Amino acid sequence: MILRKVTFEDWKILLEWRNNLETRKNSHNMGLVEEENHKKWLNSIIVNENRQLFVAFNNEIPVGTVRADFDKQNNEYELSWTIAPDLRVKRIGKKMIKLLADKLRLKIRVEIKNGNIASIKIAEYTGMIFKKEENGVLHYSNY
Repeated sequence: MILRKVTFEDWKILLEWRNNLETRKNSHNMGLVEEENHKKWLNSIIVNENRQLFVAFNNEIPVGTVRADFDKQNNEYELSWTIAPDLRVKRIGKKMIKLLADKLRLKIRVEIKNGNIASIKIAEYTGMIFKKEENGVLHYSNY
């Protein structure tokens, strides 16, 4: 598996993954994302030095995406991810997040909606531990 920095040409597959029903159910923002808004968002990510967005490839097939938002004040990254809907439950998320966590080599944290068992397993696999729950959101970190 490799991680490649996102390019604008990735917009279509990222939007497809983002608007998947299961993805939306587990996102903080559960609404459908319109194409134009998605393209604006992607452009803003590409030029933001504090955000890194990657597409994961396994045998040259795109399998997911992972974003790392750098928090300068706390010197840590907040991660979020999406697995290609047709490839879920194939341990891709664990490999993808572990690969990025090892690459970043800083403190990392995630926010996971309560009940999202797959993402909880991914966080724990990468060495993160449960810290607290607030308003139905579980907070995990590796520190």
